[in-house]
Amino acid sequence: MQVAVVQARPATRRRSPLARRRELMAYLFLLPAAVLLAIFTLLPFVQAIVLSFQEWDGVSKSTPFVGLSNYRFVLHDTVFWSSMRNVLIFGVAGFLLGNALSLGMAIAVHKVHRGKALFRTAFYLPGVFSVVVIGMIFSWLLAPNAGILNRMLTTVGMSGHNWLGDPGTALPAVAAVFLWYHWGFGFILYLAGLQDLPVELYEAASLDGARGWAKFRYVTWPELLPVTAIVSLLTLLGALQVFGTVQVLTNGGPGYHTMVPTLRIYQEAFTNTRFGSAAAMSVIFGGALVLLAMMHLWLSRRRK
Repeated sequence: MQVAVVQARPATRRRSPLARRRELMAYLFLLPAAVLLAIFTLLPFVQAIVLSFQEWDGVSKSTPFVGLSNYRFVLHDTVFWSSMRNVLIFGVAGFLLGNALSLGMAIAVHKVHRGKALFRTAFYLPGVFSVVVIGMIFSWLLAPNAGILNRMLTTVGMSGHNWLGDPGTALPAVAAVFLWYHWGFGFILYLAGLQDLPVELYEAASLDGARGWAKFRYVTWPELLPVTAIVSLLTLLGALQVFGTVQVLTNGGPGYHTMVPTLRIYQEAFTNTRFGSAAAMSVIFGGALVLLAMMHLWLSRRRK
C-alpha cells in the first residue's frame, strides 16, 4: 500500500488592512525625499555622464558628440592624476590621524569630571565655522612674513618658513588645517559612544585583572568599532571631497602640489570652459568615491 505524502504549503501571511495602510503612508512620506533625490542628485549625475561625451564651452547652444575624446584627454592630464594622488594623501591622513585624534580627545574628555561641556564645545567649535573663515584664519597664521607661527618661531630663535608656498610643506600644512577643521565631528561621535558603553564590562575586566591599556584593547576598542566604521567612512569621504580649504589657502599651488580633484574639475569647467572634460573627470572621480564607499561597507559587514 503506497501512502501519498502531501507536503503542506507554508501558510502565507496576509497583512492586515491597517498594516497595508501604514506601509502606504510610509511610502507617501518617503515620496518627497525620493523626488528631491531624483531631481538634485540622480538627474545631474545622468546629465554629467551625457555631457562627458559632448563638447561644450558653457555658452554655445551646440553640444557636439565627441565620443571618448574627453576621457582620453583626462587619461593624459597629469594635473588631474596628481590631484588624485594628493587627495589620496588627504584620505589616508584623515582616516588614520583623524580617527586617532578624535578617539584620543574623546577618551580624555570622557575621563574629565569637571568642565566636560566646555571641552566638548571647544573641540567641536572648529566644525561650526565656515570653510572660508577657516581658510582666512590659517592664511593669516601661516603667512611667511607677518604670520603668528613664524613670529613665534623667530621669538625662540628659529627661522620662519613659507609653509603654504613651499612645495614640501604646502600639502602637509593644508592637510593639517583640514584635520583641525573636521576632527570635532568624529570627537562627538566617539564621546557619545564612550558614554553608552556599559560600566559592567569595565567592572568585569577589572575583576579579571585588566588595567588601562588592556581595558582599552579588549573592551573600549571592540565596543567602539561600529562608531569607528562610521567616523572612518565620513572622514574619508570628506577628505576626498575637500575643496574650500584648498581653494582658500593655496588654490592648488604652488605648482599644483596641493591640487585636489574637486578643484581641478572646477577650474577645468569655469576657468578653462571645457565642461565636457570636466564632466568626464567628475564621472571618473565619482565612480572612485562610490567604489571606495562600497568597499568600506563590504569590509564593515565582514568584520561584523
